[in-house]
Amino acid sequence: MNQKFAAYDAQGRITTYYDNVDSPVPDGMTNVIEITQDEWLACINQPGYTVVNGALVAPLPPTIEALLGQEKVQRAAKASTACAAALTTGFTSSALGTPHTYPSQDDDQRNLQSAVSASAVAPSNWTTRIWCANNDAWSFTAHTAAQVLQVNADWLAHRVAAQQKYADLIARINAANSIEEVQAIDW
Repeated sequence: MNQKFAAYDAQGRITTYYDNVDSPVPDGMTNVIEITQDEWLACINQPGYTVVNGALVAPLPPTIEALLGQEKVQRAAKASTACAAALTTGFTSSALGTPHTYPSQDDDQRNLQSAVSASAVAPSNWTTRIWCANNDAWSFTAHTAAQVLQVNADWLAHRVAAQQKYADLIARINAANSIEEVQAIDW
């Protein structure tokens, strides 16, 4: 069986692993200890092992505070992903008189903003086409300047509501005092 080695720096942090057959320790390297196969597996499966006085030392288990911090970071990332999805999965507007679904991917947002800009200087009979769906039937439908402005107002309300929900979740995550409390916070 191959013999394993761990090289370490002046602070005792393991920097490299060697194997006497596949990757031998370079000549002249001094900060190296011999380790067993089980120790090597433990080291590569749980970062944080160090070498102290020539002996392999397992990392200390994380504190409750560290675990809580990790959970907060993970939950905040999950909330961020959910908010991003909410911003790009469409919204509803009744600008055409009945509720219609409007797309809100990045291109859709830019297209709506262009229509809003054009509507500001458009003649009274001006219309532009915008993609929307009525009962899941998508069409490229003509909108007046007033309708474009209403669609944009509804988009802004949708966007702000999603961002406020995200901000509220982040505040709750940051204020949480236990892992269980953090895990209970969801989009």
